[in-house]
Amino acid sequence: MLEFALRGDAVTAFIVIGAVGLALVLLSLLLGEVFEGLFGGLDIDVGGGIFSAPVLGSFLASFGFGAALIVYATGAGAALGALGGLASGLVVGGIALAMMRSLVNMPTDDTVSTSGLAGSAGVVITAIPADGFGEVTVRHHGSQHKYNARALEPIPAGSPVRVTAVLSASAVQVERASD
Repeated sequence: MLEFALRGDAVTAFIVIGAVGLALVLLSLLLGEVFEGLFGGLDIDVGGGIFSAPVLGSFLASFGFGAALIVYATGAGAALGALGGLASGLVVGGIALAMMRSLVNMPTDDTVSTSGLAGSAGVVITAIPADGFGEVTVRHHGSQHKYNARALEPIPAGSPVRVTAVLSASAVQVERASD
């Protein structure tokens, strides 16, 4: 009877460890940067994310629940359950670490800016008067962008144009495009 009680206590302890790990994973998913910022003062960035909340939480959840399952299902002792839980925790924690590293090191597109607009082709959507601004759409970095546009001569709507200069983040200088 004592052995069964000790085994039940071990299962309970392992389930609590697993629940703490699961809570850590859920908090890091729901609160993200806020949660990570709470522990930012510790500055323990050793191992390229190995001590991040999702990785530690995944390890603890897998360790706790895996050890509890081994002890409960096989009747093994707490030490054997802990070894099995450690193995499952290392596997799941390693997978979480690999996923975290791949997300952190994922290549991203350059930030869209107006600096590379000069020479881009566009179309006038609101006529450009000689002394004011109209509007043009320009395809830049694979998407359409609308800008205020100024030109040296009036250009009617629907005319193809070429950007000659960037005046500001929302305005460009254009000229009629030669066919």
